[in-house]
Amino acid sequence: MPVVDASVVIDWIAPGVATTAPAVKLLDRLARRSAEIVGPRLLFEEVSNALITGVRRRRWSGAAADGSRSLLARLPIRVTDDQRDLDRAWELARRHDNHPIYDMIYVALAERIRTELITADEALRRRLAHLTWVVGPAQAAVDSPSSERRIQARELRGASS
Repeated sequence: MPVVDASVVIDWIAPGVATTAPAVKLLDRLARRSAEIVGPRLLFEEVSNALITGVRRRRWSGAAADGSRSLLARLPIRVTDDQRDLDRAWELARRHDNHPIYDMIYVALAERIRTELITADEALRRRLAHLTWVVGPAQAAVDSPSSERRIQARELRGASS
């Protein structure tokens, strides 16, 4: 039951993304496993905004963005929001050089439900390299028998201090 962020989901639905893209391969692996995918409500706003930005920057047509937005609405992502995630995201953002709160919402959610955060955001992964459960699409543990890397107690203590 991984948490995915907008950088992964946009690659699942954006017009013209190659089927060989790491995020697309991840989606295939998750689907084959019938894995539950989790994200905060914010995910849908971020991905929708990326689609609109693509239209404004002429990366794709409005019609293509409409089709992708329809795909987004049909993705089997369980939305979970909790005020504790926002509070924890604030703490994490302050600890990590005031990193944007919207990125830290995903981190806080994954931490709370003790699962992997899968992100294509390399800057975020570098910033949180000490958290082994923040991974890229190619590194996600969805194919292993116990497929979900659980947050270790020692990592939680390190992230909380």
